[in-house]
Amino acid sequence: MARKPMYTTISRDGPFFARNPGKTFRANARSMMRAIAIEGQVDIIQQLLSGDSGRAPIRQLGDHVSAHVAAGVPYTPGKSQTGQIKVNVYVPNFGYSKREGQSLMAAYSRVERQTKAFSRTTRRLRSAKKLNVAELLRGIG
Repeated sequence: MARKPMYTTISRDGPFFARNPGKTFRANARSMMRAIAIEGQVDIIQQLLSGDSGRAPIRQLGDHVSAHVAAGVPYTPGKSQTGQIKVNVYVPNFGYSKREGQSLMAAYSRVERQTKAFSRTTRRLRSAKKLNVAELLRGIG
């Protein structure tokens, strides 16, 4: 005699299926940090591009510092990323030979002294931090 399959239904209520506001906050914080990093990167690149025509290219690499600006959100395993929001906009020199890396960092230092692009953008992002709190708390509660 063949058995009929038994179907069950799962009720998606109770504490296991409840929304976790902590996860929502962390997800919102990470997406906000990524958006801030990209915004800072674009701002610095635009500032540097406006003066690139008057500057000589980097000797060892043949291009300008604006082509090497990167942004990121540092990840610290085991530590809360929501307590302090950190965003890095920088010029990485890894992946180059010693001479190329030194040339890139020297060019970066000189351009920063002339334009103050990185420090200006840092001030802008810090002042806009209060405006982003509403975006960060979106979807909680």
